[in-house]
Amino acid sequence: MLPEFTPFSDIPVWAVLCVFAAHFVGFFIRGAFGFGSNMPIVLLTTWLLGPHHAILLVVFTAATAQVHLLPQGFGKADWKVTRPLILGMFVGVALGTWLFTILAADWLTLIMGVIIAIVVAMDRLRLLERLPRYIDLRARTVTSALAAISGTVGTVSGGGGLYFLVVYLKLACKTAASLRGTNLVLSGLFILVRVALLLPTGLITVPILIEAALLAPVVFLGTWAGTRAFHLSEPRRFFDALQVLLLLAAVGLMIRGVLKII
Repeated sequence: MLPEFTPFSDIPVWAVLCVFAAHFVGFFIRGAFGFGSNMPIVLLTTWLLGPHHAILLVVFTAATAQVHLLPQGFGKADWKVTRPLILGMFVGVALGTWLFTILAADWLTLIMGVIIAIVVAMDRLRLLERLPRYIDLRARTVTSALAAISGTVGTVSGGGGLYFLVVYLKLACKTAASLRGTNLVLSGLFILVRVALLLPTGLITVPILIEAALLAPVVFLGTWAGTRAFHLSEPRRFFDALQVLLLLAAVGLMIRGVLKII
């Protein structure tokens, strides 16, 4: 029997390679867009690791990525847009962390699929873009509520929370560079607060920390490649295809969760 501290001891080698590949793809996306890495990683690795393990692992790999990405965000972010959102996100992360600690794995799988499917579908169908006709998205109460929802959804599901803020950020940020920088700052603060709140829960284990350390080179390589892609091109078609893929994967998670529960 392998000792307790052996990383990835309960999955075969091919599955470990898939985990590494998922993290590269996910952090390529984060490097290119400033957010969005957690959702595809969690969707893909949940099948291999289970939902809690997958989410806890990506929390620490995402925190590692901030060493490279957060300085870029501080330099380019629109701070007039960023500051009002921070408190709401903190409240949402705290609520989401509590929900994450009490939900059973099977129910968490189902809830993850439902939340992520809704988020991606709303963005894909551009339903959120109709809100400015009826609601002032720049109002402080609205931005705080959106930020709180974003923090809660992103923490429970393991990713995707910032999709709730995309419409507001597109309206508020004047350039693609400031949009990406703002995304980097918000996602970075989101991850760091999650780490701080998870530490006292007892869910963090030595194998998870070792696994995150082993994934660090892939994380840095993915963020570097994604950053270069952002500066060289506008990968909109890739982003559209990614949304379709995520929606299909989310539906798969919902089916898996239902089958395990019943």
